[in-house]
Amino acid sequence: METGFRLHASDYLQNLPAVSAARVKPKLPEAPGPRQRLMEAARAEFSDKGIEAATTRGIAVRAGCNEVTLFRHFESKQKLLAAVVQETSEEFRALCECGEGFSGELMVDLTRFARVYNASLERCEGMARAMIGESRRRPTLAKELIGDVLGPFHRSIADYLEQRKQAAVVRTDLNTLAFAEIFTSSLMGGLLRRTSGLTDLDRDAWIRATVEIFVRGIEMADAPSAR
Repeated sequence: METGFRLHASDYLQNLPAVSAARVKPKLPEAPGPRQRLMEAARAEFSDKGIEAATTRGIAVRAGCNEVTLFRHFESKQKLLAAVVQETSEEFRALCECGEGFSGELMVDLTRFARVYNASLERCEGMARAMIGESRRRPTLAKELIGDVLGPFHRSIADYLEQRKQAAVVRTDLNTLAFAEIFTSSLMGGLLRRTSGLTDLDRDAWIRATVEIFVRGIEMADAPSAR
């Protein structure tokens, strides 16, 4: 005669819904803390109103907290601005990473550079606009967000073009760093004109026209892709 504990099927089925619900209950993502909410709110406030017009009160309201919380985390509007600029710079630098695997064809590879840069600009457009507007009053912050971040990206374009010089595809007299700066400036100008309603060209048309014009200006006449 067996004397051990025995679980009947009816007992298992009776508890199955509760067990299943416990297993499949999704884990909700953690809500951002007050510091990150303040950072996002400050980015939005600076983008919408400009740095001078943005207020700590307005930023706190956007973040759903009070000014005391803002000052506890950042002490002042200037320190909050510096934190937002640093975060935006790091994000922009990461977005501008092109990596390896270029085709060697100027039109294809410069289009890749252009699309990566344009996507980065679109993500950080608001802060870029705010810093451009404040560049005379805050040259250090403007340089950190725009100049210092763009430097590595410009050098990656220039290094690529130097390699194409060695392959007799690009003119040997080309100043590659100057090219990179003017090339990205044209792309930034396109973004500003599109978002201000000053051009009929959409994103793809602007990038395509920019790359074609620049390639024609730097390509060797007898380069393989120019034939």
